[in-house]
Amino acid sequence: MTASASRRAALRLQQLLSETSPLIESYTSAVCPWCTDVCCRQRHGLLTRCDRAYLAALGADVPRHDPLLPLDGPCQFLGPGGCATPRWQRAWKCTWFFCEPLLRALEEGPAKQARALSAALEEMARLYDAMKED
Repeated sequence: MTASASRRAALRLQQLLSETSPLIESYTSAVCPWCTDVCCRQRHGLLTRCDRAYLAALGADVPRHDPLLPLDGPCQFLGPGGCATPRWQRAWKCTWFFCEPLLRALEEGPAKQARALSAALEEMARLYDAMKED
């Protein structure tokens, strides 16, 4: 993939992440506060090489992780209202993790929203995979 193609893919990925974030957050705000085993762990927020390439293609800052925090401890970006990092700037595995209660909430919610999210997630996966191949 050329640099310009990578930038276009990164911009589209950023757009999709930004557009879907309010929908995802409407579900996480209903499900996550009641969770007794929070899945937002420091290890899941570590950026991969592809995550860094995506952010570089956008010219965006890379969130800095505190290497002194335990990997199985709570993510440093997790605050009282959820993640403090915009969804488009998070590690890919953070963006893609949907626990069982969250999946159930999506299934029980409006089907039109679930279909729109599913289509966006499929396009995001395709874009991210194309960037990974570089």
